[in-house]
Amino acid sequence: MTKRIALVACKRVRQQNVCPADARCLVALMRREGEFERYRGEEVSIVGIVECGECHGERAPLHLGVLKGVLTPLGESVDVIHLGSCISNSCRHKDELMGYIREKVEVEVVDGGHRYTPPVIF
Repeated sequence: MTKRIALVACKRVRQQNVCPADARCLVALMRREGEFERYRGEEVSIVGIVECGECHGERAPLHLGVLKGVLTPLGESVDVIHLGSCISNSCRHKDELMGYIREKVEVEVVDGGHRYTPPVIF
């Protein structure tokens, strides 16, 4: 059975096109690298990507609820939620955001996606 993943990405990063098309997380999933390594040998699919909803992330559960509303008539759901690396590595509100999500979902929430972000800039 295919494991279905929803990805929560930083709204600011997406709007400023810092990570075009969420490509790093998608490639990491395809290669089973970073936090997606846990799915090595499994069939997985990203069924949706939602934004955090801006700082502090209070709207992330609402966006996940909208995703559920889109997926349910299609006979799909979400098994695991991953916070994008744009949130895991850079967001000072990450813990709050994870708390908001965990209060509203009954699936695993994973902190991270790819590990392609350099540890230092210079």
